[in-house]
Amino acid sequence: YYHLVMPLVPVGGFIIADNTLWDGKVANLPQKIDSQTAGILAFNDLVANDDRVEKVIIPIRDGLTVIHKIKNS
Repeated sequence: YYHLVMPLVPVGGFIIADNTLWDGKVANLPQKIDSQTAGILAFNDLVANDDRVEKVIIPIRDGLTVIHKIKNS
C-alpha cells in the first residue's frame, strides 16, 4: 500500500502507520519470524530507506510511525 499511496500524498503531507513495533517483535527478534513480523520489518526498512520522507516511530503500545513527505521522486 505504501507504493500505491505515496504518489497521492502531496509534499508536506503525512502518512500514519500503526503497529510498526509489533509488540516489540521487530526490536527483539525471535528465532522464528512469523510472516506478519517479516512484513512489518520489510515495511519499516522500506520507510527507513525512502529519502522522500522524514519519519519517526513513536513507541506507544505497538508503535506508531509518522511519515512526512518532504519531496517527490
